[in-house]
Order: sequence, then structure tokens, then C-alpha cells
Amino acid sequence: MPGSVERFVTAETWGATPATVAAARSLLDRSLERAAVEPARRLDALLVASELVTNAVRHGSRPGDQISVEFQLEGSRLTIRVRDAAHARTIPVALTPDQHRVGGRGLAIVDRLAEWSEQIVHGRREVSAELTL
Repeated sequence: MPGSVERFVTAETWGATPATVAAARSLLDRSLERAAVEPARRLDALLVASELVTNAVRHGSRPGDQISVEFQLEGSRLTIRVRDAAHARTIPVALTPDQHRVGGRGLAIVDRLAEWSEQIVHGRREVSAELTL
């Protein structure tokens, strides 16, 4: 990324609503654009962010909860961290492909595009994904 910003950290907190997915994706897209990351190289990052935030809204949160999102770029390595209220009964798992399952493909997609992990931080579930742009 010649002439670009080589490092940034962007963080935001929103209510746990479906609109948060688009807001987080837009924040990441603007941040990557300011860092001069080419649009084609942003697509995987936007997809990973969308899947993680969607899971936080659907599985880790209840109405009135907050979701925190942090994006950190160092060189070509992007880290995406999403924290939710940890209301899910189980830890996130990338499910095996099943053509008969209506949903459940999000973390399988993330698994193909990034290295991801899950942990509890200050009582909140944090799912992190790292990928090279």
C-alpha cells in the first residue's frame, strides 16, 4: 500500500439491532478507503465483518444489548473484533456444509477467509478475525 496509512484503529459501539451490521460494514469500508486499500481487497474484510456482527446480533445479544466493534490495521494485517453480551448458550462454531440447512454458513465463510478465535473479555464474548489484505 504505497503512500497509504499503514496503521489505524477504529472502534464503535451500537445497539444490538440488524442495522448495526450495515453500520459496522460502512465504518470498516470508510476506514479502509482512508488507508488507501483497493476496493477489491476490501471485499473479504467487509464480508467477515458482516458475518461476525450478524452473529453478535442474532446469537449473542438480546434487545437493549450493546455490540462493540473494533478494526485494527497494521501494514496489510487487519484484525476485526466484535464483542456482544454473551447470551448465546454455546461457543461459536463453524458448521460443516449442509445443503439442507437454511442458515449456519457465516462462520464457515469466516473460517475460509480469516483466522478467527473466541474468548470472554470482561464478561462479554469477543470474536476476533485476522486477515491479510
